[in-house]
Amino acid sequence: MERCAVLRLDAQWAKVRSGRPEAAPRERERMLTDLIAALAPHAVHDLSLTARLGLRYSDLARHHFDIGRRVDALAAVDAAVRHGAEPAGHDPEHARWFARALISQAVYLAEPLSDDLGLPRYAFHPQGEQPGTEDRLAGLAAVEATHRAIAVWESLDQGDPRNREGLAQAHAFLGDRLEELGRPVDAAESAVRAERAFHAAWTVPDPSERAHAAVLEHLGDQLERRLRRCPFDGGLTQLHKRELLPHRLLPLAVIAGRIEGLAPDVIAEGLALERAEVHRILRARCWRAVWRFDVCAGDGSWRPMAFPWRGMDAVTDRTAAAVAADLTDAFLRSPDRPGEAARWRFALWWDEEDHWDGSRFRMTFPPGTDPS
Repeated sequence: MERCAVLRLDAQWAKVRSGRPEAAPRERERMLTDLIAALAPHAVHDLSLTARLGLRYSDLARHHFDIGRRVDALAAVDAAVRHGAEPAGHDPEHARWFARALISQAVYLAEPLSDDLGLPRYAFHPQGEQPGTEDRLAGLAAVEATHRAIAVWESLDQGDPRNREGLAQAHAFLGDRLEELGRPVDAAESAVRAERAFHAAWTVPDPSERAHAAVLEHLGDQLERRLRRCPFDGGLTQLHKRELLPHRLLPLAVIAGRIEGLAPDVIAEGLALERAEVHRILRARCWRAVWRFDVCAGDGSWRPMAFPWRGMDAVTDRTAAAVAADLTDAFLRSPDRPGEAARWRFALWWDEEDHWDGSRFRMTFPPGTDPS
């Protein structure tokens, strides 16, 4: 097929890709497969078509991933990265295509590290459940691919708002990949850098514009969740020293230290705050304690108990251990407590019920190995 005919075929696909006209998944896959086959011979000696071939491999990868074919998606995005690398050094638009392919590659690699809600499965206690070797290596490869994408965006003209926004997005994706590997402090740092980069990228138009505001709100929610998982000493304190803890979130860090069991004076020293300010924050702000008692069934699975043994409440100036002690004491005196031969467990979370390993306090009775 001649070059002009290939470009017409590519233009037809671009219309379908944008949704005009609509096409069924099978038809989209057929069009992409035909287009890739047509582009391949011309791409050998034409960097522009080599870059376009990489772009269409990226489209094919996205198609495979959207319909649940992760292995096929990884093979296609590998081809996209391979074909996109050389043209990226010769044209800014091709570099943008290449950087986006690297981000997609990272997303597909890291997919097993997230649950059905898209939240990280393993971003919890170091002694908690960990990913298998294969998934962990895939997660590390995803981090490396994201770092490569960041390097590409950084190499482009930062006077172009597209490049500034691409760099901000890459930092946001890096935070996702780090959180999936159980590195909440590093993930929080990436979220802060992404937030700052988006503010810089959106000087014009107004950052209060609705779509931009939604992105910043999402980043803010992510950052708060990650900070709740950071240890106080060596985590929150280090972020603060490196000016990576936004001032608006200092109260969250104060509450985190208190939940962890630290005295107000220690919190004040760690965050370079006046003691009176720490006491004021602890009096004025509460945290939401969320708890659940489970009873072990005969098949070894855990069955959650009903209210009040599964619930939540606002707590002011109390540690997780103190709240847990009150709840377990009440449970042990309750007629709802199962018989002496039964196994039960208890977990307490900060803000929302989550994975067992993500709890702020947990215990199993009788002590020992979790039968599940």
